[in-house]
Amino acid sequence: GEKCYVPLAASADLMLVYASEDGATQGFIIENGTSGLEIGEREKNMGLKALATYELALKDCRIPKENRLGGEAGCDFNRILNYSRVALSAMAVGVARAAYEYSLDYAKQRYAFGEPIAARQAIAFMLAEMAIEIDATRFMTWEAAWELDRGKDATKDAYLVKMYADDMVLTVTDRAVQILGGHGYIREHPVELWLRNGRGFVTFDGMAIV
Repeated sequence: GEKCYVPLAASADLMLVYASEDGATQGFIIENGTSGLEIGEREKNMGLKALATYELALKDCRIPKENRLGGEAGCDFNRILNYSRVALSAMAVGVARAAYEYSLDYAKQRYAFGEPIAARQAIAFMLAEMAIEIDATRFMTWEAAWELDRGKDATKDAYLVKMYADDMVLTVTDRAVQILGGHGYIREHPVELWLRNGRGFVTFDGMAIV
């Protein structure tokens, strides 16, 4: 099989690969250099350029049974996926909040027609909606994390917040670029970076719509 978007594959000593076994998804630890494991060139991503990702190919790759995650009992893949979705949602909140706070400060300092553009109703409404969406996602993330901490099945909450966070972070970062106008498209300001990074959340652990 093949897998793209694998972080730090070229320098990692061990890799965790999920595969179907008897109809269930299980995790397997593979050592770098294992026969049949091929690592491609570093991928050229739209964002997150500080994180190197690679494409992997597994061809007749054999590993000992001791490398099965969780031993004989295996692992609870759904619970691992829930933790991943909650963590990614929290990261999305952080990216969106950075974009919001930067654009808010800019709107207060940028003057047009004798007043800060933050005083313009269209800009003010946009900033208010950004703040609402960020807080809504934050509270949903806390709720899902609380369920996980209690040992509950948080599949529904984790799925919903990840879906919501994917849309939220893209919307908020895009509006931050819009508030800065032409400056938002210039790399001297970080909002264009946050927009590119924000676009990746929908793909980080696989598309939630699939």
